[in-house]
Amino acid sequence: MRSARWLLVATLIGAAPFAMAKDPPPPGLLVASVGEQVVLADPIGGAMHKLQAGPVGFLFPAPGGIVFAPDLVDGSTTVIDLAGLRVADRIDGVTMPRFGQDADRYVVVAGDVMLLSYPERARIALIEAELTSPWQTVITADGAILLDLERGPGSDMRPTLAAVDLLGREVVYRRRLDGDVIRMALGQHLGLLALADQASSEIRLVEPSQLAVVLAVPTQGAPIDVAFVGEDELLVVAVVEPSASTLQVVELKRRRSKGLKIKKTRLFHLSGPPVRLAPGPWGLRVAVAEEGGRVEVVELDHLELVSTLELGSTPRDLVWCDPAAAGPLLPEWSDRSHEPRKLEIGD
Repeated sequence: MRSARWLLVATLIGAAPFAMAKDPPPPGLLVASVGEQVVLADPIGGAMHKLQAGPVGFLFPAPGGIVFAPDLVDGSTTVIDLAGLRVADRIDGVTMPRFGQDADRYVVVAGDVMLLSYPERARIALIEAELTSPWQTVITADGAILLDLERGPGSDMRPTLAAVDLLGREVVYRRRLDGDVIRMALGQHLGLLALADQASSEIRLVEPSQLAVVLAVPTQGAPIDVAFVGEDELLVVAVVEPSASTLQVVELKRRRSKGLKIKKTRLFHLSGPPVRLAPGPWGLRVAVAEEGGRVEVVELDHLELVSTLELGSTPRDLVWCDPAAAGPLLPEWSDRSHEPRKLEIGD
């Protein structure tokens, strides 16, 4: 039964639609957790807006142009409205919502796995999972399967991957991973999971159901972060090399007879060691956060530097959001303002 369910999931995520607009899309907003603030930045013009949020770690984008910024130290969560460039709410307690493509529900991983409605935050289901050290979580395009990478902030805990069936309400597996996997990315079109292994300096592309390796992509140093862009034809890796740091862009090609192959690998030399990789919402560019607080925005087609931003200090997390992303269907009120603020220099 489980193998049949995984076959269905692989078919669904492998057939996800993708359309490229004829006109260039708007740039969106970069959101970074830096020091005691969350910084909203124009990725092209460089204008920034800073909001007090406490020592936030990971950031959690939500539908409707919202970002949740949990402060684990003080036990609170700042809810940020990207269009309004403002704090929309402050919630007592830590809220870390993981969204799939459904705007009306999200998942929380905190020991057990909870499925909640959004924005009401009413509990839909509780799945006993014993996931005590969630590090990164991804959800398949159809919202059926959650994949959770567990690891500690250091190297004491061996990385573990858990798969949770959100429809069947059960844990499919929980397996220890080889090497030192620090980040992962799910290719919704390829139906493959990319695992960034620092110990072996490679990216392993595996099928999610059995974790069988489909392709090993060597890197020239320790991979720090990884992402699929476009229709998964590009695998982008932030790499720390012994003498320098690079953005490694791997063009993938799937052939019926020979399977998945590496077509070409291109390198973009970074100004400093990377800490986080943030692909643009439309797959045209990526932003790389570096130690010291510099962010480099790179256009992937020609590997050109588009802009450079200075955050002041090393960010803990960086995400690239679309403030106009559709949210859940809600009633419209005549006294509600929907005019977005314009991000300006010195804001």
